[in-house]
Amino acid sequence: MKSKLSIILGLFALLTLFGAFWQAHEAATLDARLRAIDEQCQIDRLTELSLPRMQELLSAMLTAERTKLGKAPDLSGMDYPLPGGGAADFNKGFFLVLPDGLRVPQEQQEFMKELTENATLLDTARRKAFNPAAPVLNPNDTTKVAAGQQGVMHVYDVNDADLEAPLALKGEPGPFFAWNYLDDIVYMRSVPTTHGMAAEGFVMDARKLAAELMPLVEPGLKQASISRVQRGEAANLHPLPLVLRPGKAVDIPATDARHDAARGMVVSAWLIALLTIAILFALLAFYARLERRRSDFVSAVTHELRTPLTSFQLMTEMLHNGLVAEEKIPEYHENLFRESKRLSHLVENVLAFARLTRGKERGRQDSGPCRQLLDSAFAKHADRLREAGFKVTVTQDTRTALVSLRTDLVSLDQILTNLVDNAIKYAGTVDSPSMAISTVRNTRNLVIRLADNGPGMQEEIRKRLFRPFSRSSQADLNRKPGVGLGLALSRDIARSIGGDLALEKSTPQGTTFILTLPIGE
Repeated sequence: MKSKLSIILGLFALLTLFGAFWQAHEAATLDARLRAIDEQCQIDRLTELSLPRMQELLSAMLTAERTKLGKAPDLSGMDYPLPGGGAADFNKGFFLVLPDGLRVPQEQQEFMKELTENATLLDTARRKAFNPAAPVLNPNDTTKVAAGQQGVMHVYDVNDADLEAPLALKGEPGPFFAWNYLDDIVYMRSVPTTHGMAAEGFVMDARKLAAELMPLVEPGLKQASISRVQRGEAANLHPLPLVLRPGKAVDIPATDARHDAARGMVVSAWLIALLTIAILFALLAFYARLERRRSDFVSAVTHELRTPLTSFQLMTEMLHNGLVAEEKIPEYHENLFRESKRLSHLVENVLAFARLTRGKERGRQDSGPCRQLLDSAFAKHADRLREAGFKVTVTQDTRTALVSLRTDLVSLDQILTNLVDNAIKYAGTVDSPSMAISTVRNTRNLVIRLADNGPGMQEEIRKRLFRPFSRSSQADLNRKPGVGLGLALSRDIARSIGGDLALEKSTPQGTTFILTLPIGE
């Protein structure tokens, strides 16, 4: 009991410490957590305010550049004229990549030189003209295809085209779409021609474009930046692959989130307080139950000791004073012997229970043929039952002759004694009482079944059958001897030697207990 009490108190102490540390951690990190919530709320709000204005400006800038290109390019001439109004500051230059070569306005010779030196960009533009989902070629890839090679033309299904015929449109140009290339953004559309797909559009400097959009970012976003999307990142400035990154530095006004977090702190504090109160009440209930059990133990043991001691005192006094007739002396001796055995059994049960509650294991180990050990144990208790008027049958599984039993015979005898005493006490009141003792061997254990034909037990008795010092109201009314310790002790003893004791059934036709013992190797 002391061990269990120590464990309970230790768990309570750990739980209390955990609650205290948890509370301290909540309090220490509350300000930081509230600030993080406020910062994120403010960042989200300012970002939502910035994006619509930036999106509107970006759409207007792109629309203006698309409008300069017109509905479709003029493929009849050899020149590619500069669209009216020229190129915006962020626009590095217009281009038209035809199946037979590259065309750039004469006013953009620097841009022309940049494109001709960048075969990878042109080759990617050709591929995306045919398939907008085509991957962007890596300029550092040594296997790239140079611009103007016929291998590139072959990709776009122009084998059947008459390359000698004049170049002309073959349908309407597709919608504009954008893709990243190094530090630039290519904005282009596919143009179907009689010689294959062409690409028309312009190349934008991502840094200059970002610089024109930045004034529309809310000033509260102190570390905001605009740049091309990275791998695995979603764009938020459409239709270009651009993203507004709001950063982490922001001015924080008062928000409701702070109050919500504080409210969570209060709730957690109340939960800890309520949990502590519940644990304290549980401990008080446990102590009350422990005190009640101690009181029941003292009362029951005192009562059980007083009865045999009173008998001893009266009978020995009468024998000492010569007040017993000569023919009655053997009967008095028999009564004294019986009372001494009952007293000895009571004391042994109390001491055994005390040893088990202190956690002391039963160290004795007896081993031998299973049949031989059980025959001697059953014979002793069968004789006691017959003396009490019981009809006894003992049946052993024939398979027990093939195995050995390794157990504590003293413990086994004590268990059987308690079970037999209960049977004599309760089943002995019926007409023609009987007890059937049988053994069955299963895979790992030996099962001993003890079945009587007594009146059985009520439901309320079965629920607390193995509780220490628990006696039924029927036993108290009929003044049956005992302290309510036998079955609880027997089960604890059985478990201490590796087995178990359980009630199999209890009906008005009888009660059956099952004792399980481990089979030795």
